[in-house]
Amino acid sequence: MTSLQLINVNLQQSTNATAHRTRDYDTTELVARRGQGISLLITFNRTIQSGDGLTFTVETGPRPSESNNTRAVMALSSSGSRTSWSAVRGNSSGNSLTVTINSPVTAVIARYRLNLQITSGGRTSSSNLGTFVLLFNPWASGDAVYLENEAEKNEYVMNETGVIFYGSSSTLRARPWDFGQFEEDILDITLKILDGSIDYRRDPKKEVTLRHDPVHVGRVLSAMINSQNDYGIIVGNWSGDYTGGERPTKWNGSTDILRQWKNNGPVRFGQCWVYAGVLCTVLRCLGIPTRVITNFASAHDTDENLTIDRYFDKDGGESEETADSIWNFHVWNESWFVRSDIGSAYDGWQVLDATPQEPSKGIYRLGPCSVKAVKEGDVDLEYDAPFVFAEMNADVIDWLVSPDKSKNKISSNARSVGRLTSTKAVNSNERVDVTNNYKYAEGKDLVFNCGQFLSVRKVL
Repeated sequence: MTSLQLINVNLQQSTNATAHRTRDYDTTELVARRGQGISLLITFNRTIQSGDGLTFTVETGPRPSESNNTRAVMALSSSGSRTSWSAVRGNSSGNSLTVTINSPVTAVIARYRLNLQITSGGRTSSSNLGTFVLLFNPWASGDAVYLENEAEKNEYVMNETGVIFYGSSSTLRARPWDFGQFEEDILDITLKILDGSIDYRRDPKKEVTLRHDPVHVGRVLSAMINSQNDYGIIVGNWSGDYTGGERPTKWNGSTDILRQWKNNGPVRFGQCWVYAGVLCTVLRCLGIPTRVITNFASAHDTDENLTIDRYFDKDGGESEETADSIWNFHVWNESWFVRSDIGSAYDGWQVLDATPQEPSKGIYRLGPCSVKAVKEGDVDLEYDAPFVFAEMNADVIDWLVSPDKSKNKISSNARSVGRLTSTKAVNSNERVDVTNNYKYAEGKDLVFNCGQFLSVRKVL
C-alpha cells in the first residue's frame, strides 16, 4: 500500500478565531486561547489505515523541552485531556481528517510551531504545519485569569477604547484613550516586548517556561513598559522640557507608541497615565483582564516606612532632606488573576505599575500586588505591597529641622492621602470609585504586618 503522505493542512483560522474569541486580532496568523481545542482539517493522499501513525508536536522558545513545558508530543488519540496537550481524532471525509489540538489551561503563552510526523509503510516523514499564538483564557475555568462575569470580560479584555481619569480630587477630569490591543502588529510587538526583557536575556529558556503564569508576565511587562533598566518602551519626563520628544499630553492611545518603539526604540516622552495606558494594552492583548486606576493625592514613599515625611526649616522652607512626595494624581493598572504564590485569599485584582518610581528587587517595576493584601495591611507579601499601601494610606508628617539637625514633629495628617481612587465603569465612560477596595472606611483599626513587627493604625 502507498505510504500515507500529507497533502494539505487547513488551520481553519476563521472557525477557530470565532470559537476562541480572537476574531478581532488584525493578523493572518491563528490566535487561540489556552484550555480550548484548536480544530485542524488535514488532507492526505489516501484514507488513514490501521497501520498508519500520526504524532503532533508543538514547540516554543529556545531549546524547547517537555520537562520545561515548552514542547509537547501528542500521538493521535480518540479522547483528549484538560491537564495536558492532546491531539484528538475527529470526523473524516474521504482523504480528509479533522483533528483537535487541546492545550492545558496552564500552557505557556507564546508563539508555537506545529509539526506532524507520519509513520506509514515502514517510512517516517515530518512536516511543518505552521504556527499559532496561544493566549491566556479568561473564559476557561481553571485558567489563572478566569473571570466569571461576561460583561467584565468584554470590558477588561475585549474593549479597545476607554478613558483615564486625571487632575486632582477637586478638579477631576477624563482623558479618552485608545488601547488598540487588536490592531495590526500589536500582538507581535507584545511578544517582542517579552523577548526584550532582562529576564529573557539572562536565561531565555527559563523565562519562556515561566510565561504560563500571569504573575510573571505582569511583572515582566511592568518593567518593560518603562525604559529605566532595559530597552523598554517609554522614557519618562516630568521636567516640563520635552526637547527631543513629544509632550506626554500629546498621546491619546497606545498603538503609535508601541509601533515607534518597534521601529526606533524607546519613545520620548511619557508620564504615569501613558505608562498605564500602554501596559493595559499589552496585558489585554495577551488575554489578561486589565483596567486603568487613578489614585488622587497619591503618596510616594521612598523609604518604605509607610509615612510621608516632609522637613522644614525655621523659615518655613522645605528642606532638601525631603524625599517623599504626594502626587496630585497617579495612574496604575489592576489585572485580574489568581495568586498561587501567596495564597488564594489574595486572588482577584492585582496592582501593576510601569511608572518608574522605585526599584523592585533591583529593577524599576511594581507588582503584582494584591489589592486585598493592601486593604488588610498584609504588606509583607509579594510584590511591593508597602509602596502601594503607602500610596493609599500613608500619614503625612511635617517635621521642623533645627540648626543642630534635630527634628521635631510639627503635625500629622492621616486623611489627605489616597482619595477618589477611580476607574472606568463597565459598559460606560462613567467613573467608578474603588477606594474602598484598597482601604476600610473611616475609623477602623487595622493591624498590618510589615514582616518584622505588627502595628495598629486607624484607617481613614
